Amino acid sequence: MERQRWRSCLGCFVLGIIAATVVWGFFAFRSFGLVGIAMLPIEGILDSGESESTLLVDVTGARTVSYLLRKSARDPKVKALVVYIDSPGGSAAAAQEIFSAIRHFKERTGRPVIAAMGDVAASGGYYVACAADKIYALPSTLTGSIGVIWQSVNLERLLANLGIKPETLKAGQFKDTGSYFRSMTQQERELVQRLLKDVHEQFISDVAKGRKLPVEKVRAVADGRILTGRQAKSLGLVDELGTLDDAIRDARRQVNLPESAPVWVLERKRGIIERVFGTKLAAPLPKSLLTKPLLLHVDGKFGIGISALFWQGAANLR
Repeated sequence: MERQRWRSCLGCFVLGIIAATVVWGFFAFRSFGLVGIAMLPIEGILDSGESESTLLVDVTGARTVSYLLRKSARDPKVKALVVYIDSPGGSAAAAQEIFSAIRHFKERTGRPVIAAMGDVAASGGYYVACAADKIYALPSTLTGSIGVIWQSVNLERLLANLGIKPETLKAGQFKDTGSYFRSMTQQERELVQRLLKDVHEQFISDVAKGRKLPVEKVRAVADGRILTGRQAKSLGLVDELGTLDDAIRDARRQVNLPESAPVWVLERKRGIIERVFGTKLAAPLPKSLLTKPLLLHVDGKFGIGISALFWQGAANLR
């Protein structure tokens, strides 16, 4: 009797697996050979490494984005790309790398690329959008913020009150510029200001190139100011006011696809824990923030300050 019950359970289990396989095969067969639109989400802080999702913050990694775009460029079923951006910015290098990857996708494939902005597409987020052929923003989207910032915390007096005296050995006059343990010298301030100006000019140049605007027109609004989507449209920084769905419809229309054409989300492979819970439970912060603290500034996001060089975005306004 027990053996018969065990066989019945095993049979039900096998039948369940077969049924699931048949259903999966049915939907896979339905999409086989179809052409459609790829959607690339750019969400959270921008970093040069891999994309991550943790308890406190999401990170879009330029390395992951570049891989996904190369893979999509080789896929003949993808006829257009929609880039959905909901990011306050992040690493300057990451923004440049993603900008270049999107432009390379366009040049390699000749397919249209449309950007759609969510709540925030400021600073590095706006930089990324400028690689698209067309930009959609919501009227209340926070965008713009074309600027670069360096922030450092001077803990010298605090440590002195605690009886702690840091010691620094260096080879090179400017090696400890921005140290937590002392004030910056005038020469260091001038050095950092020149660095920021150079990166700022790169930002302005790429925005002008992507938006096909005169450099001087971009420079006139490249003072770090935040703009709404409606304000940005009046200045020529975005093309249309609309939603992600509007951008997808536009992409389908440009490549003569029907409204029923599928949209495939480009995303990295995730582990089982992240698939179930939506985050890496063991990691409250991304590896990039723990191992490369000088690349990101999250002041206001977490209520802490970290020395940083980044495209200043909405995270600094919260």
